[in-house]
Amino acid sequence: MEKTQSEYIRAKVRVMGVVQGVGFRPFVYKHAVELHLTGYVKNFGAHVEIEVEGSRDAIVKLIEFVRRGPPIARIDDVRVDWDHPRGYTDFTIAASGKGEFGFTSPDIAICDDCLRDLRESNRYEDYWATSCVNCGPRFTVTERLPYDRDTTSMVDFPMCSACAAEYRDPQDRRHHAQTIACESCGPTLTLFDTDLRQLDSPISTAGALLLAGHIIAIKGIGGFHLACIFDTAIELKRRLGRLTQPLAIMAPHEAWVHDYLQVSREERALLTSNKRPIMVLEKRSEGIFREVSNLHNIGVMLPYSGLHRLLFDIVDQPLIMTSANTPGEPMIIANDDALENLRQKADFFLLHDRRIVNRCDDSVVRVLDQPAFIRMSRGYAPTSLAVPISYDKNILALGAEMNATVTTYKDGRCYISQHVGNIDKPKTFDYLESSVRNLIAMSGVDVSIIAHDYHPTLRSTRLAVELGETYAVQHHHAHIASLIGEGAPSDLFGIAIDGVGYGYDGTIWGGEVFAPTLERIGGLMPVAMPGGDLATRYPVRMVAGILHGICERDKLVAKLVALGLSELESSILLEQIERKVNVPMTSSTGRVLDAVSSVLGVCQKRTYDGEPAMTLEGVAYYGHDDVPLPLETENYQGRQVLDTRSLLAEVLHAREQGKSIRNIAASAQNTLARGLATIAVDAAEAAGIKSIGLSGGVAYNKAIVRAALEVCQQHGATLFTNTKVPRGDGGISFGQVILTGMVKSGDYDLKL
Repeated sequence: MEKTQSEYIRAKVRVMGVVQGVGFRPFVYKHAVELHLTGYVKNFGAHVEIEVEGSRDAIVKLIEFVRRGPPIARIDDVRVDWDHPRGYTDFTIAASGKGEFGFTSPDIAICDDCLRDLRESNRYEDYWATSCVNCGPRFTVTERLPYDRDTTSMVDFPMCSACAAEYRDPQDRRHHAQTIACESCGPTLTLFDTDLRQLDSPISTAGALLLAGHIIAIKGIGGFHLACIFDTAIELKRRLGRLTQPLAIMAPHEAWVHDYLQVSREERALLTSNKRPIMVLEKRSEGIFREVSNLHNIGVMLPYSGLHRLLFDIVDQPLIMTSANTPGEPMIIANDDALENLRQKADFFLLHDRRIVNRCDDSVVRVLDQPAFIRMSRGYAPTSLAVPISYDKNILALGAEMNATVTTYKDGRCYISQHVGNIDKPKTFDYLESSVRNLIAMSGVDVSIIAHDYHPTLRSTRLAVELGETYAVQHHHAHIASLIGEGAPSDLFGIAIDGVGYGYDGTIWGGEVFAPTLERIGGLMPVAMPGGDLATRYPVRMVAGILHGICERDKLVAKLVALGLSELESSILLEQIERKVNVPMTSSTGRVLDAVSSVLGVCQKRTYDGEPAMTLEGVAYYGHDDVPLPLETENYQGRQVLDTRSLLAEVLHAREQGKSIRNIAASAQNTLARGLATIAVDAAEAAGIKSIGLSGGVAYNKAIVRAALEVCQQHGATLFTNTKVPRGDGGISFGQVILTGMVKSGDYDLKL
């Protein structure tokens, strides 16, 4: 029966979220045509607009599809306005319009359909850069929005007639796939030696070279990696100057991971997801793969690009796949830079000619009490989050000095950048500035206030002053505020545990308990940190700083000598403490763990960030927390603090008695965690509150998190930890935005 005109209606649909680079327009087109609807779908950068006519029932069905979206989209909001028909005769994908802002999708691993094409298709067999609307590079190739081929680095590769036909075919999954390419028209691979001589058959030759023990610099999706087999790991570490630092690996397939590493169901889901992060997993057997990681765990990922898959057809064993840049510096993304800077590190260079517009490191995830980002980047960032604050001005936050990220705020949403790095390095600071410009352009934030760290001498603080009106946020306040931004109650009692953060009293904080007003009400006892940053490199200095004042000088000298210092060095160190020359006070959790690591002979020199505490965790993993250690608290300047002096003294005494180092390490971690958690829950109970927050870099230690969780559960309290942004300094910029917005809007009573 023919439908009458009165049964027809028009709807204008506005869709917000991650709708760039996810195949959203062809997805809408396909369903609209199947439902016999007319109109158009149009990309505006900030959103996708759909104007559609037909029966109300059919339009409602289309809107249901839209609310779900294609596989890699994220739909945040769908707004619908109904009106009279205009008389559209067909449904089209309209040319993109100019929008305010928007985000393209993070890069996604090659999908199963493209992987089958890589193996079986006549057109795409063995082509390393094949992708479709459901997979492949997105953010790393995008120069500006809206996301179209001519706004990406794929503009350098005009489509051949076969690719153009698939691009225009609504029934093809490469319909409007902006990265569509084949061997005839797409990016190409080349293999060079260090003398820039080109070798034939790049992938098969590279695979053979890897098996022969060579190190290859590989240009990936978001930057350069250095790759080699396990037998070459020691040589790679020597060339990198990182003899003890663990290296990330890429396993040939999931079965290998299950054979050698412990994988829970939750970890497997993350490992095999289309985001393909590096997962930090425990080893099945103690001592295996020590040439790669001397810890109890190892960072492993699965292949996420066609290039990786083709390499593993030849190299059927795991590869070390570590970023080629110096730690803390930006990833190398240009071929010329790699050839200039990596000749002393790599033997060969596997390059492609697709420009990387936005560098992006591999994301790192570890399942603790729940999944936690150690580094949020490829597959996950940049991203946007709805946040529980309402402020009428826009905010830019510049983050921390280490593991920096950038965050902007506008109209109840935060926009978070990919991992930037350590901005004390000039190259990374330049990258921070470019990330600021990029994020502002993408998020459409006309910045009114620049949030920054409270530390007055950081380069980011000086940058904030140059940019406009500023608001300083104390480092550990930002850690706790990040939990509130993720949805934790604003009246929680917060525990911030990390390495260092400049405090309001001029000392170095790092083991703090805060009231809901962020007043510091407890934590670890402040102790001497002789030499400042030097004490972070040589943990024995923290042993002297903590034990000074409770040990007789001669006995303390003897203890320091036993830990590797000479008698002269020990005497000079103690004199420095007594004279208070460059001896800041610190309540840092990280520095206490460093001191325990030194006392137990686990690590006497830090060669990479977090090494003493991470190595201590690895030793404790094989121990039992059955060594009695004092959990003593006292009132210190109006705060309840855990006495780490007596704790460390007893750790040293237990070692001198010959007790198991593993058990002492496990007991020390447990006591430290239980002490801080007990201070927090006692204060919360007194206030009638059942919410506890835990954040900071030390909250990546699984044993410490579990001990804190047990204390909370014993007291009927709920423990909140970060899951949407990193617990470490990568989440600081997000926390800075949240606290700035809460305070400036008048919705939060901050008590310093």
